[in-house]
Amino acid sequence: MKIGGVILSGGKSRRMKSDKSLKKINNIPLIEIVLSKSMEQLDYVFINSNNLEQYNFKGMKIDVVKDCMNGFLGPLVGVLTGMKWLKEKNRDFTHLMSFPVDSPFFPNDIVFKFSTYKNKYQIISANSSNRNHPVFSLWDLKLEEELEFSLRNGTRKIDEFTRKKKTKVVKFENFGYDPFFNINTEEDLNTAESRVLERDI
Repeated sequence: MKIGGVILSGGKSRRMKSDKSLKKINNIPLIEIVLSKSMEQLDYVFINSNNLEQYNFKGMKIDVVKDCMNGFLGPLVGVLTGMKWLKEKNRDFTHLMSFPVDSPFFPNDIVFKFSTYKNKYQIISANSSNRNHPVFSLWDLKLEEELEFSLRNGTRKIDEFTRKKKTKVVKFENFGYDPFFNINTEEDLNTAESRVLERDI
């Protein structure tokens, strides 16, 4: 199995009022934190963004891909975009791992834990504190046509799609706070900054 990773950063960042991917924790942009952590787990990672034209990280040019459907329709479109890009990039890819750009504290072994269920489920996603986090999911690329059909027929929320599929939810423990804490506002950013001292990002 060959897995590619997509960092979902295609939204308008309305509550942040500017591109959240470039907001910084400990003077490091969120996009670089998530890139670094995801690239430690996967050989190939790219960015889904409608704001960034290109991105260089540690001397590497990271592929940046815009949504395959217009209208800022949400992260599910980013997942479809990722599926299409991987198939175009290399037909050997079988799965897509999605990471949101606004959740920098995710586990360092999330891909490993998800991949253990790859042969039994179409989608594997995260849960913590009895709350699902479907933006963190491992997707079988065979779902591409069904996902595109659903999107073109009005599906927007990820769980609207995943609950109709063979899905495994993997639970993760909190480390004094939710590892899937997401940053939507400046207040959230300040909270995240205070947590850098508690756990290395």
